[in-house]
Amino acid sequence: MSAIPTPKPGTLHLLRGHPNPNGAADTGLFLFMGDATTGPVERIIPVAGVGLPERRAFLDDQPFRLKILHFNDLHGHVCQLTPHGHVSVFSRIAHRLKGTRDRYRENPNVAVLAMSAGDDLVGSIFDELLGDDPESYVAHAGYRLSSAAGIDVGVLGNHDLDMGLRLLGHAIRQDARFPLLSANLTGSRQLADLHYPAALFVTKGVRVGVIGLTTPAEVRPQVEADLRIAHPLQTARNIIPAIRPLCDVLIVLSHLGYSLGGSGIVRDAGDIELAQGLPPGAVHLIVGGHTHHALNEQGLTADNIMNGIPIVQAGTQGQFVGEVDITLQPVAAVTNARLVRTADLPGDQAFEREHVQPLLTLVRPFYTRRLGWVDSHVDLSTDAVRNTFAAGESALANFITDALVSQCRARGRAVDVAVVDASCVRSGLPVGELTYGDWFNMMPFADTLYLRRMTGGQLKALIQDNALRVDRPGDPHTERGFLHFSRQVRYAIELGPSRREARAMNITVGGYPIDELLVRSFLVASGSFLRGPAATWERYADQALSLSLFQIHQIPFLDTRLFVRDLMVRHISEHGGVTPEGGAVRDGRLQIVQVDKELTNNGYTQT
Repeated sequence: MSAIPTPKPGTLHLLRGHPNPNGAADTGLFLFMGDATTGPVERIIPVAGVGLPERRAFLDDQPFRLKILHFNDLHGHVCQLTPHGHVSVFSRIAHRLKGTRDRYRENPNVAVLAMSAGDDLVGSIFDELLGDDPESYVAHAGYRLSSAAGIDVGVLGNHDLDMGLRLLGHAIRQDARFPLLSANLTGSRQLADLHYPAALFVTKGVRVGVIGLTTPAEVRPQVEADLRIAHPLQTARNIIPAIRPLCDVLIVLSHLGYSLGGSGIVRDAGDIELAQGLPPGAVHLIVGGHTHHALNEQGLTADNIMNGIPIVQAGTQGQFVGEVDITLQPVAAVTNARLVRTADLPGDQAFEREHVQPLLTLVRPFYTRRLGWVDSHVDLSTDAVRNTFAAGESALANFITDALVSQCRARGRAVDVAVVDASCVRSGLPVGELTYGDWFNMMPFADTLYLRRMTGGQLKALIQDNALRVDRPGDPHTERGFLHFSRQVRYAIELGPSRREARAMNITVGGYPIDELLVRSFLVASGSFLRGPAATWERYADQALSLSLFQIHQIPFLDTRLFVRDLMVRHISEHGGVTPEGGAVRDGRLQIVQVDKELTNNGYTQT
């Protein structure tokens, strides 16, 4: 690859790639190299010695069927660990893929390609095998198992970048035996020659083009200042007209998310906006990810066909295997799409023994590592986390926020206040012995610590905004981005007759009324994905409730690159667990006040 000159603007080079040896049979791989973000691609130049085979001739009475198997947002959940064993996930996916390939291996009129639509790791205990740098790297569980199972192509997701580009590049070299795509991600020296704008498979004589697109949403700042994620729709418009004439089938492998107007954080364009912004039928299929939608479970639905382009997505964490049939007779069209629930599939026992068990052996010591003890407190239960964590003060939230302040100060960061988003905690903790696996299951995200410099006036506005987001009696609970504050902040929320009328009162910071501190500067610590899942509610609050919300994301921040989970584990170890002595108590820092007497029976106090 290093001998190939960098393509000029407007030009892509076509080179021969190395298909996954465990992937599609009788398949050649060609890769496109160059920048498709700066303008239309006007020329595709094959490198020396590279040429595409002749097109297959299609007969009217012998349709060709291309079967696409896909999953997305595995997030490292190759299996589900429990204190007593594990539940197989990836070996079931491998079984489905192997069975489908075996069924059609000798059939000249059916080909099978398998795809991952991004976020293959980050969010499970298997993250620990990445290490902190290439020197401590052990394995990328997602890439290693996908390679062994025969995945043919993948796209880079936003969370695939969380590990840092140097470590990601090392993981691709070590464990990915299939090409990774992203046409709109450019400028990374660490990923040079490790990802491509697009790939072209020639499988049983049929040419299948695949273009990769990565969302710019929820991407951690990287050390490389030149890294850029360009607008996906414009990039697609640049590259599709050049590649389409070379293909019998053209697919977009997308980690953009379903739609700007749906759930999840989507920026610039989702798959819906992508399909709307392209000429009708410009591509034959969009295989999506990022927003964890389970689309077309019972078959392709009309609302998932936009501008003549079908859109598919297969949930998250290996819940489903998506299956799509594209029939060429000779014009290509999607003729079937559905999801198969992974839990209903048998596992591939040989795959489990040969590939999954060695990774389990490596990761089990991390999972069972003892951190300390969990005392009994109602706020530490899973029921409390899932039902009342955003409804008022929480001993668990107090423990987390105070620990972050303590750990920051121990590292020389003069943090004044820490906040934690209610959405960052996914379950409670069992009473008794606490393991690393217990804490990981509670906080599975790879949040890093962000520091923001805020004035007292901005901090007051943030607290006032928080009063609008609290779970109220009688309202269904959803992710609104409610924040918990460390002990330095004390205040009350008067709920009022409606959400619009809720307000924060008696706010003090460090014992002083906040109105005396409006021009003072405060250093505020938070996780990196602060208020991420609240995006859907925030749109609703703006449009339906006319609420003016505080935009904390507009305040500049510093990414310390310290993982929140690592800071918490250190604090837990130093204090023997999650105990009152370590800060797992209520101390009255937040009071919920309701002047309407009809609501006092729901557990709220009356002024």
